[in-house]
Amino acid sequence: MESRQPDVEGTRHAEEAWTRLARGIEAGIVGGVVMLALLIGDSLLNGRYWWQFPNLLGSTFYGPRAFRYGAGMATLSGISLHFVITGTLGGIFGLVFAGSYRRGRMMLLGIAVSVSWYTLANALFWPRVNPWVLAASPRPATVISHVVLGACLGYVGKRGQPEPSVHSITDSPPITDPPPEILEPAFVVEPVAENEPNRDAEAFPSEHAAEPSAAQPSDAIE
Repeated sequence: MESRQPDVEGTRHAEEAWTRLARGIEAGIVGGVVMLALLIGDSLLNGRYWWQFPNLLGSTFYGPRAFRYGAGMATLSGISLHFVITGTLGGIFGLVFAGSYRRGRMMLLGIAVSVSWYTLANALFWPRVNPWVLAASPRPATVISHVVLGACLGYVGKRGQPEPSVHSITDSPPITDPPPEILEPAFVVEPVAENEPNRDAEAFPSEHAAEPSAAQPSDAIE
């Protein structure tokens, strides 16, 4: 039994880690959908093609040809890359932070993580992977979309978990067994011996015995 206890604990921790990872990836995909919708909407509002931002990401694989293409394989490649990035970011966020704080703090933490990734990607990732993304990304729509992505990370990553109460369970006093004097009866009924007279009968005589019999004539009347 002792040798199997570490295996049970390890299995439980592994299941919790997989759950946090899956919840984080889900949050990243949901946030990526909202983020992509905002960027496409910004392109349409400014009179550009809706596929401009996906093709910008698709230029990572197709090079300058992606800017001449319409909606096609370059668009699908850019959308796929976008979801890989947001899903990976969400998975890391879920492993580290999922279920640690209340929903409000989780959303603020998600925004901080997403904006930090945006700053880090502009400084290190995109200049080496695809400098066109850094040069042609629409602003301020890209910054706003990363803020929305972070809010989705915190909101969806906390979904399905109960909110922690104000008073922790550990703050409540421990439940102990009642003292033995409470469990014992307050009085003990002593058994009555067979030859012992009934004290209750002597203390409280019968009402019929106390009343004079109506059938016997009174000695006062002769």
